[in-house]
Amino acid sequence: MLTLEMAIQKIQHFSPEQRNKVIEFIEFLEFQASQTKTIEQKKDDSNQEQSFFELAGIWEEKNITLDDIRKDAWGKENVRFVVM
Repeated sequence: MLTLEMAIQKIQHFSPEQRNKVIEFIEFLEFQASQTKTIEQKKDDSNQEQSFFELAGIWEEKNITLDDIRKDAWGKENVRFVVM
């Protein structure tokens, strides 16, 4: 018999008040799990930010201009933007 099936059988013998407490506890565990996921996602996001800065300088010593990048991105030959 699965653990879940055993738990359901035991809960079925509880009073309504006890069942409500079990439900509240499960909701608490779900809340805790979602908080843990949020914290882990924030850690992952900060790791991605660090990885981004590790890439700084990869174009150093390469003959690539901003106009070349724009041309590749938009597919236009004479793309020129004035930066003010």
